[in-house]
Amino acid sequence: MNPDQSLQSEARTKPFAAISPKVLIALIASLQFTYILDFMLVLPLGPDLAKGLNFHGNQVAWLTASYTFASLLSGLFTVPRLDRFDRRKALLWSLVGLALASLACTLAHDLPSLLLGRAVAGLCAAPAIATGMAILIDQTPPPQRGTAIAKVMTGFSIATIAGIPLALELADHFGWQAPFVLVAVLVVLVAFAVAHLLPPLTAHLQGPAGKPSLAMLSRPGVRLATLLQGLNQFSAFLVIPSFSAFYLLNLDYPRQQLGTLYLVGGLVALGAMQLAGRLGDRHGHWLPVGVASACFAVGLLPFFGLSALPLMLSFVLFMAGNAARTVCLAAAISHVPAPPERAGFMALQKMTQDFSVALAAGAAALVLGGGDGPLTHTGLLATLAIVGAGLVLWVLERLRRNLQPPA
Repeated sequence: MNPDQSLQSEARTKPFAAISPKVLIALIASLQFTYILDFMLVLPLGPDLAKGLNFHGNQVAWLTASYTFASLLSGLFTVPRLDRFDRRKALLWSLVGLALASLACTLAHDLPSLLLGRAVAGLCAAPAIATGMAILIDQTPPPQRGTAIAKVMTGFSIATIAGIPLALELADHFGWQAPFVLVAVLVVLVAFAVAHLLPPLTAHLQGPAGKPSLAMLSRPGVRLATLLQGLNQFSAFLVIPSFSAFYLLNLDYPRQQLGTLYLVGGLVALGAMQLAGRLGDRHGHWLPVGVASACFAVGLLPFFGLSALPLMLSFVLFMAGNAARTVCLAAAISHVPAPPERAGFMALQKMTQDFSVALAAGAAALVLGGGDGPLTHTGLLATLAIVGAGLVLWVLERLRRNLQPPA
């Protein structure tokens, strides 16, 4: 069987374990929430971390870079290995490492020690999220994956709506270490749930072995899926880390209303993801991705100095468009790998995501410059993001054609 066309095979055979879909979705959504909170934490905490550990505010980007590059290295190591193990055990060991790394961050006394803690967290987070998504895809029939992934991706919105504001409040009352303790506690709770709710997951070991290491990239479908993932993350993270600074420094948006901005954006994104997932399952992914990309682009109009829409509406459109697009692309990509190689494939996608985020952060730093005061060249940055969003549509169409069974 050609693994690029595994959709047809899975429709005929259903090797799904007896796990309640609702329980599984809730469990992987909790994992997604914890991962997103851990990944995003240092961006809003940047000023507190810089003050507490006595480093310059513009060095906060190094913390994101250390996390993503470590996650990238972890992906290189785990791509050929994750599918050799019981998925439940692989997930548990990754979560144990992530909890310990988060606790280690609370012991940091300067920037280098915190960089080390964040790097170890990135090493453990990559196989955790890759294995979790592989479990979800293993247990979900292909026609229902868009809806299931949309529900799991609510973890992203909830992290924005509740996780980040809670972390900021904890840091304000108990110090910058408190949010890392929160992450560690959440990781332990997820690990406890995995240990008690999931049975051993070894069905993928019974079929023929998937292609080793990065040899999967020899297949056109895998290459297109990887390019799609990279373009999606690159176009989004060109602008995501700069949104708060841009609104505060360039648009004089009130600091006290920033939390409300993210709350409303997260709530709307939550609904947009559910709608996009259902539309993708019923009508294909290209149309909802197209609409989402249009919202993504309109939300960037303030970066060009255009104020045709209220700032709140522009932000909400960007958040909703980015979230809806990500859900649909994740569902489209899920049809590419065969079950015996699924965790390795997801690790490859995670590795691509990390590389793209790091590349986008570097590109944004070059475009925006490092001076004080309002950000410069924001129009160029937004243009690059919109061009990337357009390329996503082109690659998605090519992937759709690749996955079609031969006539």
